[in-house]
Amino acid sequence: MRRLQGHIAQLRSSPLARNTITYTFNFGLQLVIQFGYFLMVSRYLGASGYGLFVTLSSVSIIGVLIIGLGCDHLMIQRVAVEPKAFSRYFGHAVVMIASTLPVVGLAVIVVGHYLIGDELAWAPLMAIAVAHIVFGRINGVCANAFMAFDKAKLQLFCNVFIAAARAAFLGLAIVVLDKLTLEAWAWWYLAASALSAAISLMLVLTICGLPRLNVVWGDLKLGFQYCLEFLAIGSVGDLDKPTVAQALGPEAAGQYAAGFKIVDAASAPVRALLYATYTRHFRNAASSDADSVGFGIKLLPFSLAISISVAIVLFIGADFVPLLIGDDFAGTPEIIKLLALYPLLMGLSGIGADILRAVGRQTLRIALLVITSILMIPAIWLGAELGGLFGAGVARLLLQVALVGATWAFLVRTSGVRQPAE
Repeated sequence: MRRLQGHIAQLRSSPLARNTITYTFNFGLQLVIQFGYFLMVSRYLGASGYGLFVTLSSVSIIGVLIIGLGCDHLMIQRVAVEPKAFSRYFGHAVVMIASTLPVVGLAVIVVGHYLIGDELAWAPLMAIAVAHIVFGRINGVCANAFMAFDKAKLQLFCNVFIAAARAAFLGLAIVVLDKLTLEAWAWWYLAASALSAAISLMLVLTICGLPRLNVVWGDLKLGFQYCLEFLAIGSVGDLDKPTVAQALGPEAAGQYAAGFKIVDAASAPVRALLYATYTRHFRNAASSDADSVGFGIKLLPFSLAISISVAIVLFIGADFVPLLIGDDFAGTPEIIKLLALYPLLMGLSGIGADILRAVGRQTLRIALLVITSILMIPAIWLGAELGGLFGAGVARLLLQVALVGATWAFLVRTSGVRQPAE
């Protein structure tokens, strides 16, 4: 009993353990909120409307990753090591976001209209885009500001609140409106995003401090590397939806996106582990590459245990999904079953990526992601043309497997597997 009490006391005193528990709890809460939101938006918009919404959201999210040229991830790396540098790097983030947003925003709107054609008017299209590229971007940089200080609860508050606000506004729209359409929902979505961004920004300014507007010229290259990396990650995660929409139509895209959304939401425990350990890699790498590599290897058993449990739940529960969101999504269960191993691949890829990034192999990691994202469109298109929804899912899974294999092959070759860090 004393030994057990000692272990519990040790866990309570460990910042890593506390942050992991915090992230897991908050990601679980976020999962519940997002799943409720997903059930409502998919059921009331239908497969076709949901497919259009996801297509626009995917394009907007890719735009968000370009805006700022990696400034907030640069802020995380620098502030995690030197907290006093926050005002400088937060100010750098403000300047970079403000200077890149107009050009990227215009491109997002033009590409979005090209993909969906006349299915949605310009005004609601722009409302959805602005919700992401302006207010979603502000909320994201605020969450990352808290992450830089290892303030897990505040970071997850930013992420959970925006999900909760969108779900609450969706529920209110369903009650108030006679019929929920994508045109009407766009404005409610914009309002929820604006409210969340305003609250997150006030929290950061109050708790972390004001920005000192400047450009850190010496770190532009590193920020651009982060931009390329996360743009490639975002492309790997989102380019498949608009590709399916173009190949098979918005209804098929809605079914595919619904399956992927459920799998991605169920991956929350794996994502929590990655978030909780992200800044630890930089601190270990500051001592030696071996410490970062060893720490990553120690995380693998935990990631495997979590992801395999999630995969079992996904496979068993897949057939019940159409009962919850409607017969329009009859093709969704096969996508869920096919991608049930996605959480496992996410964990392996994420840990490997964090190690490569921390030990200075950023260029290699970016190259692997860029190659994968370049292959995404032709691979998904070919899979969809040959095998419909199932073919698109197979292509998506094979690309993820290839990315994981290449990441760890290069990691072992370039860094070596050394004695784990204590």
